[in-house]
Amino acid sequence: MAEDVWVPTVCMMCYNECGIKVRRVDGVVAKIEGNPDTPYGRGKLCPKGAAGIMTLYDPYRIKSPLRRTNPDKGIGVDPKWETISWDEALDLIEERLDRIRRDDPRKLVLAGSALLGDGLLIDRAFAAAFGTPNLYMSGAGVHCGQAEHTLCYHLHASWNTFPDYEYCDYLMLFGCNCGFSAYYTTTAMCQKSGDARARGMKVVVVDPVCNTAAEKADEWLPIRPGTDGALALAMLHVLLNELNLYDAEHLKKNTNGPYLVGSNGCYMRDVATGKPLVWDKQSDRPKSFDDPSIGDFALEGHFKLNDRSCTPAFGQLKEHILRYTPEAVEDITTVPAATTRRIASEFGAAARIGSKIVIQGKELPYRPVAAVYFSGGQWHKHAYLSALAISLLNHVLGATDVPGGALGANPVCLGHPGTGRPHTTPEAGPDGLMVARDWRGAPRLPYPPNEVMPPQSLDLIELFPVAVHSSLPTVVTLQDTHKWRIPYQPEAMIIVGSNLLMSMGNPETQMKAFGRIPFVVSFNLSTNETTDALADLVLPDACYLERLDIMHAKILNSRQPPGTEEWAIQIKQPVVPHAPGVRDVNRVFIELAERLGIQSDLNVVLNNYLGLRPPYALSPDKKYDIEQIMDNYYQHLFGPEHNLNWFKQHGILKWPKKIEEAYWRPFVKVRTPIYFEHFIRAGQDVKEMAHELGIVWDTSDYQAMPEWKPCPAHQVKGNGWDFYAIYYKVGPHTFTWTVQNPWLNEVGEGDPRIYQVSLNEDTANRHGIKDGDFIRIESIAGYQITGRAVLSRGIHPEVVAIAGNFGRWSAGIPLARGKGALTCELHPTDLEYMDMPSGNLDLCVKVKVSKA
Repeated sequence: MAEDVWVPTVCMMCYNECGIKVRRVDGVVAKIEGNPDTPYGRGKLCPKGAAGIMTLYDPYRIKSPLRRTNPDKGIGVDPKWETISWDEALDLIEERLDRIRRDDPRKLVLAGSALLGDGLLIDRAFAAAFGTPNLYMSGAGVHCGQAEHTLCYHLHASWNTFPDYEYCDYLMLFGCNCGFSAYYTTTAMCQKSGDARARGMKVVVVDPVCNTAAEKADEWLPIRPGTDGALALAMLHVLLNELNLYDAEHLKKNTNGPYLVGSNGCYMRDVATGKPLVWDKQSDRPKSFDDPSIGDFALEGHFKLNDRSCTPAFGQLKEHILRYTPEAVEDITTVPAATTRRIASEFGAAARIGSKIVIQGKELPYRPVAAVYFSGGQWHKHAYLSALAISLLNHVLGATDVPGGALGANPVCLGHPGTGRPHTTPEAGPDGLMVARDWRGAPRLPYPPNEVMPPQSLDLIELFPVAVHSSLPTVVTLQDTHKWRIPYQPEAMIIVGSNLLMSMGNPETQMKAFGRIPFVVSFNLSTNETTDALADLVLPDACYLERLDIMHAKILNSRQPPGTEEWAIQIKQPVVPHAPGVRDVNRVFIELAERLGIQSDLNVVLNNYLGLRPPYALSPDKKYDIEQIMDNYYQHLFGPEHNLNWFKQHGILKWPKKIEEAYWRPFVKVRTPIYFEHFIRAGQDVKEMAHELGIVWDTSDYQAMPEWKPCPAHQVKGNGWDFYAIYYKVGPHTFTWTVQNPWLNEVGEGDPRIYQVSLNEDTANRHGIKDGDFIRIESIAGYQITGRAVLSRGIHPEVVAIAGNFGRWSAGIPLARGKGALTCELHPTDLEYMDMPSGNLDLCVKVKVSKA
């Protein structure tokens, strides 16, 4: 009897993890559709999801382990692969790792990707069990949002933010396509955005490129790259100093705006308790911020305490931004002062400060405006300061985690009705400020600041006390571990689904760094630029449609649609067996743990990561396969009636979201910072440690208030350096890896912008460049790329925009070879181009453009 079934699972063609159902006919995938039973996509699917079938059946996938026979390594060097057995490959890995672990386990590096490797909990647990702190995140490691993630944990207790499309009336997008083509939970958010636009929500897009969101917006503000923060500061100036428009009640009760700040930038504190002081206007004297007798918090004014002058933090902010008038900022951003003033006025008026709305019988503050930013707004040297300026647009108006405003990605969950798990809610921490409780599995939170210590990790995370992670420094430290006081030299690296050379800056610089690691293993679907240049062994990994993953039982908040959308947890399960010779990386790590004698350590780590408790905790003396681990985890969360078999059959478990979870701000008594006093102290700790270590380390951006500072590119003027080179994401592709997919490649070839280089039509004409000309793009560091020009009026006149960061050259991906340009080749990989508080890499460079 012929088989014809639909299997529920999760799409992994990008990082949005839409729920899908896959039609399997006689053991072969015949069709992929959106699953209408899940809010992760709401039954719709983008072209990438539908094209997953072509990634599964890519004829260029490797089907057996490969060993390098050429002792030479490097870009353009033929590795001269030979096929070996899995036993041979695992024996080689075991022998090398066993020796390293006995010597110094820190000499192992694990490198993942936000696409093919991120979400594999086992590899992270393996690293911890092995004893190495060195987890390197490429791809989205710099092409992502460290500054946003750092600030979102401070301000929303979450990984990222969304606009509340259900109730928002006025949305500003800074370098972000949320609800239009990219960002998190894209398919669902696009539907929500469309509904909001249909009911009249206004959209203003700030971006150097007329991107997907700008094409559909009410207004596009073409801005000079790297100046989004300056525009936000000018808007704040108009709101606070010209219009005197802000939500005083919110600032007094929910932020540190009333905290008194001395001339040294630090809080004035109670001598006995150490608590920050505020000024009670009713009694006309200072009190601890949490004193129940406070009649009315002062937000402005100048006061004296023990002969020391002080001002409330909000008053400090108002005075600080006085210099950012729209006229002063116009020269920085190129946005006309009149436009800035009008947009700020519209945004403030649309916030409807003081208004209320009743939802599900609960009266809540109603602030229907949101400013949301992502990659384009923060891929710059001073990312934290710029991101803070944009974030404060929401917070001074009270448009934060209430109906209509900017919503954190589901930081409050009161649990499934049957078990009360998972359960998380922010709590008040030091100085009354909010501490996130992230059940997403984040290993590190930015507040309270992490202890500054001598570096033990290649990414120098010990010197980033307020960052959620850092990747870029690994490229720097590997080139000279002694200089950075790293007490060891790495001897092995395991790469999971990543293509390091194509994603973290100039490939030659990456090669110089990672080429110092003598033994490299890569799990991947196909050979690529990194495997060809670096790998000693390539192991064929299972495709997402062939693999059971545990992390997708854990990530709910950043992919879960915000607002009143119901809770849902879905399974990512195999729909077909993997091909002979292919193995699931999760199972390989479990086998390696057993071979190395660290199985018990792995189980202990997994218990900790997953929060497993008896009777579902993993026993230290037992080996578990991935099915048993997931079965225990599901039952731990939802009871024995919802075990792995239940999830395999049903695909998803849903339950209603309470209003206290969707709009949690009025129900959780914590304060969020609008004045980041703890950054001053954290920066001082870093400065002292750097001095102790004898290394040069810039701490000047550890500031309590936002400021606009020029990036390195802004300081390059004249002599033909006329353009800012940036890259932008395009809907049909996910970074570089989907270019090998024939369906998506066909879409790319049909759009002249995707594999070509965009220039402003008027600017190109002045440079004698015509549509279709081949052009050379040269950076100040001497790096060069070439591409075919496409002229457009939908681009800032000072910008050359490169779509997708393509330009692949490996023989293992023939369909992708030679398509587009690799923007990363232009990017210096150095701490000079890094945002030191958050770890963001500056991806904007000044270039010369000429005919090739």
